Amino acid sequence: MEIPRAYFSNATVHRSLSPSPEDGILSCGFLVKPTARDTDRDLVFSYYGGFLLLSGGGEYQDAAHPSIPLRPGCFVQRLPGVPHSTIVRPTGDWLEFFVCIGREVFESMANLGLLSREPVLFPGLTEHLCGQCGGLLEQFRAAPDGESAALFLSAQKFLLDVAEASRNIRLGAMQGPMTRAAEILCGPDFPSPAETAEQLGMGYETFRKQFRQAYQCPPAAYQMRHRLNLAKQLLLDSTKSIQEIAFLCRFSDAFAFSKAFRQRFGLSPSRFRSVNAQ
Repeated sequence: MEIPRAYFSNATVHRSLSPSPEDGILSCGFLVKPTARDTDRDLVFSYYGGFLLLSGGGEYQDAAHPSIPLRPGCFVQRLPGVPHSTIVRPTGDWLEFFVCIGREVFESMANLGLLSREPVLFPGLTEHLCGQCGGLLEQFRAAPDGESAALFLSAQKFLLDVAEASRNIRLGAMQGPMTRAAEILCGPDFPSPAETAEQLGMGYETFRKQFRQAYQCPPAAYQMRHRLNLAKQLLLDSTKSIQEIAFLCRFSDAFAFSKAFRQRFGLSPSRFRSVNAQ
């Protein structure tokens, strides 16, 4: 998308909610960084800052992340107390929109799971998000001194929208592989989650984490739910024995099947069949 030319100038507004520099800061604005001299090396914020890269490119570095490429649509989080560098590619077109809030505010939002602690997010560039940048700056400019409550809420709303957009894009990117994972888990052979991860060419822990994010439950629980639902259908629609159904649904024996069935549905397989046969 095309960034409005009016954004390409240094324009910032700084407010204060309290005398504390760590917890009272409230600011936002556009910054242009045309040369490599604008690179920030080993920077440490005592408060929280985040910026959306609107134009240009470079990379982010810290002790745990040797190099994360930055491109338009990246959102860099300057996490309190974390030494980091943002390397500006000297092409003359770097433009960022930043928001700073107090350390305690960020910690509270992060502890609630509202904001991530990942140093670089990717919400992408949309007309809505880009428009919010200009709108937030104008709101900061227009607000009378001493009336910062609405600005505080608007700054939080901007950060929450960035976090939500980033989560949606990440989940969208995962959806294809995780949809395939669900198909494999629920296939006729019912492979284990570890075997499923191997088929997808993923490490197990990465697979388990992404599957849980996509389906809000672990892969083993997802598969068990499918196996038991299949068992229920077989109990209703076939004359197969309990032992046969246990085998078809990949339980070790009828006892293990009956125990799992009772835990999920509140009655034994045989009782379920007899009740529904009446």
